[in-house]
Amino acid sequence: MLIEIEIKNKPYTIPNSWEVLTPEQFVHLSGLLRLYASGQLSVADVRLRFVIFVLGLDMRYIPRKHGDTIAQNLYLLQSKVTFIFNIRYPKEVWAALSPELRRIANKTEPANLPDSPEARVLRRAEYTYELDACFAAQLLPEIKSGDDIYAGYTVNTSCGLLSVSLSARQYVDASECLSGVAKNLELMPLLAAILYCPGVYSPEWAHDNAALFGSVDPATLEAVALNFQALVLLLFTKTHFSILWQQGKDTKKNKLSVGLKEGIYALSEDGYGDIDRVGNMPLTEYLEILRKKKIDAVRTLHSANMKLPEIAEKTGLDIETINKII
Repeated sequence: MLIEIEIKNKPYTIPNSWEVLTPEQFVHLSGLLRLYASGQLSVADVRLRFVIFVLGLDMRYIPRKHGDTIAQNLYLLQSKVTFIFNIRYPKEVWAALSPELRRIANKTEPANLPDSPEARVLRRAEYTYELDACFAAQLLPEIKSGDDIYAGYTVNTSCGLLSVSLSARQYVDASECLSGVAKNLELMPLLAAILYCPGVYSPEWAHDNAALFGSVDPATLEAVALNFQALVLLLFTKTHFSILWQQGKDTKKNKLSVGLKEGIYALSEDGYGDIDRVGNMPLTEYLEILRKKKIDAVRTLHSANMKLPEIAEKTGLDIETINKII
Protein backbone atom coordinates (compact mmCIF):
# COMPACT_ATOMS: atom_id res chain seq x y z
CA MET A 1 0.00 0.00 0.00
CA LEU A 2 1.27 3.44 -0.94
CA ILE A 3 0.26 6.92 0.17
CA GLU A 4 0.21 9.14 -2.90
CA ILE A 5 0.82 12.86 -2.51
CA GLU A 6 1.83 15.80 -4.66
CA ILE A 7 4.40 18.43 -3.75
CA LYS A 8 4.83 21.40 -6.09
CA ASN A 9 3.05 19.50 -8.86
CA LYS A 10 5.43 16.56 -8.47
CA PRO A 11 3.99 13.16 -7.42
CA TYR A 12 5.47 11.30 -4.45
CA THR A 13 4.63 8.01 -2.78
CA ILE A 14 5.12 7.00 0.86
CA PRO A 15 5.10 3.28 1.72
CA ASN A 16 2.37 2.18 4.12
CA SER A 17 3.15 -1.52 4.40
CA TRP A 18 6.30 -3.48 5.11
CA GLU A 19 6.11 -5.43 1.87
CA VAL A 20 6.63 -2.38 -0.37
CA LEU A 21 9.68 -0.96 1.41
CA THR A 22 12.92 -0.70 -0.51
CA PRO A 23 16.03 -2.15 1.19
CA GLU A 24 17.25 1.37 1.97
CA GLN A 25 13.92 2.39 3.50
CA PHE A 26 13.79 -0.81 5.56
CA VAL A 27 17.30 -0.38 6.94
CA HIS A 28 16.56 3.24 7.84
CA LEU A 29 13.29 2.33 9.55
CA SER A 30 14.99 -0.49 11.44
CA GLY A 31 17.46 2.04 12.84
CA LEU A 32 14.63 4.34 13.91
CA LEU A 33 12.94 1.43 15.68
CA ARG A 34 16.15 0.72 17.61
CA LEU A 35 16.09 4.33 18.86
CA TYR A 36 12.39 3.92 19.71
CA ALA A 37 13.08 0.75 21.68
CA SER A 38 15.78 2.56 23.69
CA GLY A 39 13.37 5.40 24.49
CA GLN A 40 15.14 7.99 22.35
CA LEU A 41 12.28 8.46 19.89
CA SER A 42 8.50 8.54 20.24
CA VAL A 43 6.06 6.83 17.89
CA ALA A 44 5.42 10.17 16.16
CA ASP A 45 9.18 10.78 15.87
CA VAL A 46 9.68 7.41 14.16
CA ARG A 47 6.92 8.04 11.65
CA LEU A 48 8.01 11.64 11.04
CA ARG A 49 11.64 10.75 10.43
CA PHE A 50 10.56 7.91 8.18
CA VAL A 51 8.44 10.28 6.05
CA ILE A 52 11.28 12.81 5.85
CA PHE A 53 13.69 10.07 4.71
CA VAL A 54 11.31 8.70 2.08
CA LEU A 55 10.65 12.17 0.67
CA GLY A 56 14.37 12.97 0.66
CA LEU A 57 13.91 16.20 2.60
CA ASP A 58 16.81 18.05 4.14
CA MET A 59 15.20 19.99 6.97
CA ARG A 60 18.29 22.20 7.29
CA TYR A 61 17.40 23.97 4.05
CA ILE A 62 13.72 24.61 4.69
CA PRO A 63 13.06 28.40 4.42
CA ARG A 64 12.06 29.80 7.79
CA LYS A 65 8.94 31.44 6.37
CA HIS A 66 7.67 28.04 5.22
CA GLY A 67 8.72 26.18 8.34
CA ASP A 68 5.35 26.13 10.13
CA THR A 69 3.41 25.11 7.03
CA ILE A 70 5.83 22.30 6.20
CA ALA A 71 5.81 21.10 9.80
CA GLN A 72 2.00 20.93 9.78
CA ASN A 73 1.98 19.02 6.49
CA LEU A 74 4.59 16.58 7.72
CA TYR A 75 2.60 16.00 10.91
CA LEU A 76 -0.47 15.14 8.85
CA LEU A 77 1.56 12.82 6.64
CA GLN A 78 3.16 10.95 9.52
CA SER A 79 -0.28 10.29 11.02
CA LYS A 80 -1.24 8.49 7.80
CA VAL A 81 1.69 6.06 8.12
CA THR A 82 -0.06 3.30 10.05
CA PHE A 83 1.81 0.10 9.19
CA ILE A 84 4.61 0.38 11.74
CA PHE A 85 2.62 0.21 14.98
CA ASN A 86 -0.61 -1.17 16.40
CA ILE A 87 -2.57 0.62 19.12
CA ARG A 88 -3.51 -1.39 22.20
CA TYR A 89 -6.31 -0.63 24.68
CA PRO A 90 -7.31 -2.34 27.95
CA LYS A 91 -9.11 -5.66 27.28
CA GLU A 92 -12.39 -4.52 28.80
CA VAL A 93 -12.47 -1.43 26.57
CA TRP A 94 -11.51 -3.38 23.45
CA ALA A 95 -14.10 -6.11 24.06
CA ALA A 96 -16.92 -3.55 24.03
CA LEU A 97 -16.09 -2.25 20.54
CA SER A 98 -17.78 -3.29 17.32
CA PRO A 99 -15.63 -5.39 14.92
CA GLU A 100 -15.55 -2.55 12.41
CA LEU A 101 -14.30 0.01 14.93
CA ARG A 102 -11.70 -2.46 16.21
CA ARG A 103 -10.27 -2.75 12.71
CA ILE A 104 -9.93 1.03 12.43
CA ALA A 105 -8.92 1.74 16.03
CA ASN A 106 -6.13 -0.81 15.79
CA LYS A 107 -4.26 1.62 13.54
CA THR A 108 -5.81 5.06 14.13
CA GLU A 109 -5.26 7.30 17.13
CA PRO A 110 -8.53 7.95 19.01
CA ALA A 111 -8.38 11.69 18.28
CA ASN A 112 -8.52 10.90 14.55
CA LEU A 113 -11.44 8.46 14.71
CA PRO A 114 -14.87 9.49 13.31
CA ASP A 115 -16.91 10.82 16.22
CA SER A 116 -19.21 8.29 17.90
CA PRO A 117 -20.04 7.16 21.46
CA GLU A 118 -17.50 4.33 21.08
CA ALA A 119 -14.81 6.68 19.81
CA ARG A 120 -15.40 9.01 22.75
CA VAL A 121 -14.84 6.05 25.10
CA LEU A 122 -11.54 5.35 23.40
CA ARG A 123 -10.47 8.99 23.74
CA ARG A 124 -10.85 8.69 27.50
CA ALA A 125 -9.03 5.37 27.72
CA GLU A 126 -5.31 4.82 28.14
CA TYR A 127 -3.56 3.14 25.23
CA THR A 128 -0.12 1.98 24.23
CA TYR A 129 1.71 1.29 20.98
CA GLU A 130 3.05 -2.07 19.85
CA LEU A 131 5.40 -2.74 16.97
CA ASP A 132 3.52 -4.45 14.13
CA ALA A 133 6.42 -6.16 12.37
CA CYS A 134 4.81 -9.42 11.26
CA PHE A 135 5.11 -10.00 7.55
CA ALA A 136 6.14 -12.46 4.85
CA ALA A 137 8.70 -10.68 2.70
CA GLN A 138 12.44 -10.64 2.12
CA LEU A 139 13.27 -6.94 2.27
CA LEU A 140 17.04 -7.47 2.09
CA PRO A 141 17.49 -9.94 -0.80
CA GLU A 142 21.25 -9.48 -0.64
CA ILE A 143 23.86 -7.91 1.59
CA LYS A 144 27.42 -6.87 0.87
CA SER A 145 30.43 -7.87 2.92
CA GLY A 146 33.66 -6.38 1.66
CA ASP A 147 33.75 -7.00 -2.08
CA ASP A 148 31.39 -9.97 -1.88
CA ILE A 149 27.62 -9.99 -2.22
CA TYR A 150 25.59 -12.69 -0.49
CA ALA A 151 22.04 -13.58 -1.49
CA GLY A 152 19.57 -14.28 1.29
CA TYR A 153 16.62 -16.65 1.60
CA THR A 154 13.55 -15.95 -0.50
CA VAL A 155 9.91 -15.59 0.55
CA ASN A 156 7.07 -16.10 -1.91
CA THR A 157 3.38 -15.48 -1.21
CA SER A 158 1.97 -15.68 -4.73
CA CYS A 159 -1.35 -17.46 -5.27
CA GLY A 160 -2.08 -17.11 -1.56
CA LEU A 161 0.53 -19.71 -0.61
CA LEU A 162 3.65 -19.19 1.51
CA SER A 163 6.96 -20.69 0.49
CA VAL A 164 10.34 -19.97 2.03
CA SER A 165 13.70 -21.14 0.68
CA LEU A 166 15.08 -21.75 4.17
CA SER A 167 15.83 -25.34 5.11
CA ALA A 168 14.59 -26.83 8.37
CA ARG A 169 18.06 -26.78 9.96
CA GLN A 170 18.76 -23.27 8.69
CA TYR A 171 15.53 -21.98 10.23
CA VAL A 172 16.18 -23.75 13.54
CA ASP A 173 19.75 -22.44 13.75
CA ALA A 174 18.67 -18.90 12.85
CA SER A 175 15.84 -18.99 15.41
CA GLU A 176 18.21 -20.07 18.16
CA CYS A 177 20.68 -17.36 17.16
CA LEU A 178 17.94 -14.72 17.04
CA SER A 179 16.84 -15.60 20.58
CA GLY A 180 20.35 -14.82 21.80
CA VAL A 181 20.84 -11.59 19.86
CA ALA A 182 18.92 -9.49 22.40
CA LYS A 183 21.48 -10.34 25.08
CA ASN A 184 24.54 -10.58 22.88
CA LEU A 185 24.77 -8.31 19.84
CA GLU A 186 27.97 -10.09 18.82
CA LEU A 187 25.74 -12.85 17.46
CA MET A 188 24.45 -10.54 14.71
CA PRO A 189 27.16 -11.53 12.17
CA LEU A 190 26.48 -15.22 12.86
CA LEU A 191 22.76 -14.71 12.25
CA ALA A 192 23.58 -13.05 8.92
CA ALA A 193 25.96 -15.88 8.00
CA ILE A 194 23.23 -18.43 8.67
CA LEU A 195 20.57 -16.59 6.68
CA TYR A 196 22.88 -15.58 3.81
CA CYS A 197 24.84 -18.81 3.52
CA PRO A 198 25.60 -19.44 -0.17
CA GLY A 199 24.35 -22.64 -1.80
CA VAL A 200 23.09 -25.49 0.36
CA TYR A 201 23.03 -24.41 4.00
CA SER A 202 26.01 -25.54 6.03
CA PRO A 203 26.16 -24.83 9.79
CA GLU A 204 29.92 -25.28 9.59
CA TRP A 205 30.23 -22.64 6.86
CA ALA A 206 28.08 -20.21 8.84
CA HIS A 207 30.19 -20.55 11.98
CA ASP A 208 33.50 -20.50 10.11
CA ASN A 209 32.55 -17.40 8.11
CA ALA A 210 30.54 -15.38 10.63
CA ALA A 211 33.49 -12.99 10.92
CA LEU A 212 33.01 -12.05 7.26
CA PHE A 213 29.72 -10.43 8.17
CA GLY A 214 31.29 -8.44 10.99
CA SER A 215 32.20 -5.76 8.46
CA VAL A 216 28.58 -5.34 7.38
CA ASP A 217 27.00 -2.05 8.45
CA PRO A 218 25.47 -2.60 11.94
CA ALA A 219 22.21 -0.99 10.79
CA THR A 220 21.96 -3.60 8.02
CA LEU A 221 22.61 -6.43 10.48
CA GLU A 222 19.83 -5.09 12.70
CA ALA A 223 17.52 -5.02 9.69
CA VAL A 224 18.45 -8.65 8.89
CA ALA A 225 17.38 -9.63 12.41
CA LEU A 226 14.14 -7.64 12.22
CA ASN A 227 13.25 -9.15 8.84
CA PHE A 228 13.75 -12.71 10.08
CA GLN A 229 11.96 -11.96 13.36
CA ALA A 230 8.94 -10.79 11.35
CA LEU A 231 8.86 -14.10 9.47
CA VAL A 232 9.14 -16.10 12.70
CA LEU A 233 6.29 -14.12 14.23
CA LEU A 234 4.16 -14.66 11.14
CA LEU A 235 4.66 -18.43 11.33
CA PHE A 236 3.94 -18.32 15.08
CA THR A 237 0.69 -16.40 14.85
CA LYS A 238 -0.80 -16.14 11.37
CA THR A 239 -0.38 -19.51 9.67
CA HIS A 240 -1.78 -22.99 10.22
CA PHE A 241 1.63 -23.92 11.64
CA SER A 242 0.85 -21.95 14.81
CA ILE A 243 -0.23 -25.14 16.63
CA LEU A 244 3.41 -26.22 16.66
CA TRP A 245 4.26 -23.46 19.11
CA GLN A 246 1.34 -23.88 21.49
CA GLN A 247 2.41 -24.95 24.95
CA GLY A 248 0.42 -25.98 27.98
CA LYS A 249 0.90 -24.71 31.51
CA ASP A 250 3.41 -27.41 32.35
CA THR A 251 5.63 -28.00 29.33
CA LYS A 252 7.50 -30.80 31.12
CA LYS A 253 4.33 -32.89 31.03
CA ASN A 254 3.60 -32.17 27.37
CA LYS A 255 5.31 -35.29 26.11
CA LEU A 256 3.88 -34.88 22.61
CA SER A 257 4.98 -31.25 22.29
CA VAL A 258 8.16 -31.51 20.24
CA GLY A 259 10.34 -28.46 19.65
CA LEU A 260 11.50 -27.68 16.14
CA LYS A 261 15.09 -28.71 16.86
CA GLU A 262 14.02 -31.97 18.47
CA GLY A 263 11.65 -32.46 15.54
CA ILE A 264 14.59 -33.00 13.18
CA TYR A 265 15.78 -35.95 15.29
CA ALA A 266 12.24 -37.24 15.76
CA LEU A 267 11.54 -37.31 12.02
CA SER A 268 14.85 -39.03 11.40
CA GLU A 269 13.91 -41.72 13.91
CA ASP A 270 10.54 -42.05 12.16
CA GLY A 271 12.26 -42.97 8.91
CA TYR A 272 12.19 -39.69 7.01
CA GLY A 273 15.93 -39.90 6.40
CA ASP A 274 19.14 -39.28 8.29
CA ILE A 275 19.71 -36.08 10.26
CA ASP A 276 21.24 -34.27 7.30
CA ARG A 277 18.41 -35.22 4.96
CA VAL A 278 15.72 -34.06 7.38
CA GLY A 279 17.67 -30.91 8.19
CA ASN A 280 17.87 -30.05 4.49
CA MET A 281 14.11 -30.36 4.00
CA PRO A 282 12.40 -27.17 2.77
CA LEU A 283 11.08 -25.39 5.85
CA THR A 284 7.40 -25.50 4.91
CA GLU A 285 7.57 -29.22 4.08
CA TYR A 286 9.20 -29.89 7.44
CA LEU A 287 6.57 -27.87 9.29
CA GLU A 288 3.75 -29.61 7.41
CA ILE A 289 5.03 -33.00 8.55
CA LEU A 290 5.36 -31.90 12.18
CA ARG A 291 1.87 -30.39 12.03
CA LYS A 292 0.38 -33.60 10.63
CA LYS A 293 2.09 -35.66 13.33
CA LYS A 294 0.63 -33.42 16.02
CA ILE A 295 -2.86 -33.60 14.54
CA ASP A 296 -2.57 -37.40 14.21
CA ALA A 297 -1.52 -37.60 17.85
CA VAL A 298 -4.59 -35.64 18.96
CA ARG A 299 -6.93 -37.86 16.95
CA THR A 300 -5.27 -41.02 18.23
CA LEU A 301 -5.69 -39.91 21.84
CA HIS A 302 -9.29 -38.91 21.18
CA SER A 303 -10.00 -42.32 19.59
CA ALA A 304 -8.65 -43.91 22.76
CA ASN A 305 -11.42 -42.04 24.68
CA MET A 306 -8.98 -39.74 26.44
CA LYS A 307 -10.67 -36.67 27.90
CA LEU A 308 -10.01 -33.26 26.38
CA PRO A 309 -8.13 -31.81 29.39
CA GLU A 310 -5.79 -34.81 29.31
CA ILE A 311 -5.20 -34.41 25.57
CA ALA A 312 -4.46 -30.74 26.17
CA GLU A 313 -1.99 -31.66 28.91
CA LYS A 314 -0.16 -34.17 26.72
CA THR A 315 -0.03 -32.15 23.51
CA GLY A 316 0.22 -28.58 24.77
CA LEU A 317 -2.76 -27.54 22.63
CA ASP A 318 -5.69 -25.60 24.05
CA ILE A 319 -9.12 -27.24 24.09
CA GLU A 320 -10.51 -24.93 21.42
CA THR A 321 -7.80 -26.06 18.99
CA ILE A 322 -8.32 -29.70 19.91
CA ASN A 323 -12.05 -29.41 19.19
CA LYS A 324 -11.26 -28.08 15.72
CA ILE A 325 -8.99 -31.05 15.05
CA ILE A 326 -11.30 -33.81 16.22
